[in-house]
Amino acid sequence: MAKITAIVNDLIFMTKIRNTAEYFGLSVAFVGNESQVDHYLKDCELILIDLENDFIDSLGLIERLKNNPDTSSIKLIGYMSHINTPLRAKAMASGCDDVLSRFEFNANVREILQAACC
Repeated sequence: MAKITAIVNDLIFMTKIRNTAEYFGLSVAFVGNESQVDHYLKDCELILIDLENDFIDSLGLIERLKNNPDTSSIKLIGYMSHINTPLRAKAMASGCDDVLSRFEFNANVREILQAACC
């Protein structure tokens, strides 16, 4: 079973991710703050991160994960509001594998999670 870590605090996105993960038989752990992240990374295959989450330093976390040999291979997908193009550029420069707008993420969460399991 693929493991996913979701650093998300929006209930609508959490529900959509949880329901979609259950449909595909995926294990998903929701992390509310940065101090919990490392606990959920063992055997993790995908990290979903709300780049505008107020409870973490998303760019610092991305850099830390991508610069650590133990976590650098974990696919990291971030999402944010479509108008925050400077944040998108910074997230990509920090090592985020893909950055989507909130709308794109919401529309494609099924395909994103299906790719993690199949």
